[in-house]
Amino acid sequence: MAKNVIDAYLFCINCDKETDHHVEYRNDQIHRITCSECGMSVQVDQDYVNTHFKDEFIKRVMTKPARVTHEMQKDLNGFLKSLPFRVITKPYRVYKEFEEKDGNANK
Repeated sequence: MAKNVIDAYLFCINCDKETDHHVEYRNDQIHRITCSECGMSVQVDQDYVNTHFKDEFIKRVMTKPARVTHEMQKDLNGFLKSLPFRVITKPYRVYKEFEEKDGNANK
């Protein structure tokens, strides 16, 4: 089982602020995220994720860090200019995507 750990600066709901986190990957999938400050840990159950979410969406989420890194390296100025808008609108865009797919599945 391939295991990899990276550090990331994320928002911790327990600390109520952005803190350093350890993100543990197993077999190229996020397994656990742990706050370095308070120690709160969230483990991702890949079987549950695979059962309840579409494969395409899972692949996009799991590959997002690499895609963002590539985009930053390709055009840092463009990336930085678009980031605030993208951060604000992303939750809505994901919600709309789920609504559309869920609506199509229930027809």
